[in-house]
Amino acid sequence: MLPLLTSDQMRALDAHAIDEIGIPGIVLMENAARAVVDAIEENCGDTEFLSVAVLGGPGNNGGDGFAIARQLYLRGADVDVFLLGEESALTGDALANYNLLKALELFPMPWDAENGITLDEYDVVVDALFGTGAVRAPEGIYLDAVQAMNDCGAVVVAVDVPTGVDASTGRVPGEAVLADFTVTFQCAKCGQMLPPGRDYAGNLIVVPISIPEREDVLAEALFALPEDEDVLALLPPRPREAHKGFFGNLLVIAGSLGMSGAARLAGLAALRCGTGLVKVAVPDIIRPEVAAFRAELMTIGLPETSAGTIAASAIRILKPHFDWADAIAIGPGLGTDPDTGRFVESVLKEAGKPLVIDADGLNLIAQHNLLDLVPAGTILTPHPGEFDRLLGRKCEDFIARAEAARNLTGERELVVALKGAPTVCYDPPGLGIINPTGNPGLATAGSGDVLTGMIAGFLAQGLEPHTAAWVAAYLHGRAADLATEDIGEASLVAADVIAALPAAFSSLRAEDMSDDDHPCTCGRCM
Repeated sequence: MLPLLTSDQMRALDAHAIDEIGIPGIVLMENAARAVVDAIEENCGDTEFLSVAVLGGPGNNGGDGFAIARQLYLRGADVDVFLLGEESALTGDALANYNLLKALELFPMPWDAENGITLDEYDVVVDALFGTGAVRAPEGIYLDAVQAMNDCGAVVVAVDVPTGVDASTGRVPGEAVLADFTVTFQCAKCGQMLPPGRDYAGNLIVVPISIPEREDVLAEALFALPEDEDVLALLPPRPREAHKGFFGNLLVIAGSLGMSGAARLAGLAALRCGTGLVKVAVPDIIRPEVAAFRAELMTIGLPETSAGTIAASAIRILKPHFDWADAIAIGPGLGTDPDTGRFVESVLKEAGKPLVIDADGLNLIAQHNLLDLVPAGTILTPHPGEFDRLLGRKCEDFIARAEAARNLTGERELVVALKGAPTVCYDPPGLGIINPTGNPGLATAGSGDVLTGMIAGFLAQGLEPHTAAWVAAYLHGRAADLATEDIGEASLVAADVIAALPAAFSSLRAEDMSDDDHPCTCGRCM
């Protein structure tokens, strides 16, 4: 699991390395520069054939840029360096690297915005204007430089974080550099993986620069990024002597007239995740459709309302099945009839088993003010609109929604799998696991029903609620990624995700057996 740090947390690691361990800052700067140049060579070709513009600011990020320019020059690249800001503002390690450029007769040029500098002639442009501490929108010559980088046809490489992106929150208060890839040092930063900042970072390369880790700082991370090995280590074992009873009993309560697909998708997704037995409880009117869908799914017909939704009286039929179930999923395709709301209220009061609540289950909880009845440990899987309805207010952006999710999980001891791009799973202590897999093809009918079935399936197999949520999200996205390799994002439907689940599981095992030493296995990384 890769912790994602804020700028303050990264600053604490830097200070520990320099002030307490005694590693000179200029050594770390040299390590960082070497890693960036290596990444440029790996992704853009032999430096001897590259023309590169390096744009350096007045701080340590600019110092990184000056060291990068020197190393590129010594490797044979044709390099121009632009200084944004006054030479007199340079201090410390940044000034030392600036002076080294002049000693090599590689004289930095001032950025002359009035004469309309363009960067079209370069193969690569390096953004080293501002580092992880910047939170304001670029202005003046810096804004002009950002626009020039975005308008050029070169490969744009951001050093640590694209200029204009808040490294702690991902917020973009004005214009920002649209990087092709970002090389970040030692640890990934929150703003590189949170929207909208992640859309500016491009592909993310995390490189070590010899900063010692501090467990106390890493433990304070509010977000983390799982890798294949984390998921593989948590998948339920499959003993040779096992029978279907080893792998959990799941009850799925879903569907209504015209929405039988939600129940079918959730049930089949749970089976594809290894769940031993799945019962799908639906209104009587759609039971034949669900029963005919897959022979492996057991079905329960329930009394229905005039609208074809589950009636409140259905609770009497379901009570014996609560005892049978190891976990219960409720919500996909339920509809929002008031009588169905009373049924959901009864389930919350009487189920007594681990719950996953999605879709109309969440809408009914919001409409009937049932949140206080949701048991501790329950997994809620809202998209942003459903989450806002649960809260009774609108969250202005991703960070506001993240803070609200942390408050909700902490106050009520719930797990919230907040669906979106990216999906983030929050546990009661407040850690948000950011899912790095998936693609826009998942913005299609039924993909949420598939995720609900997967989460509930892992919950029935004995995974802890928070683990079940993020492991399912990871595999859900991986399956979508594999499916779109053949059919593309636009053609992806929810059933394709289920069909690709076996390949998603197999891909984890294949990665585990490989010798790939890449520093980051995030699905967005290079």
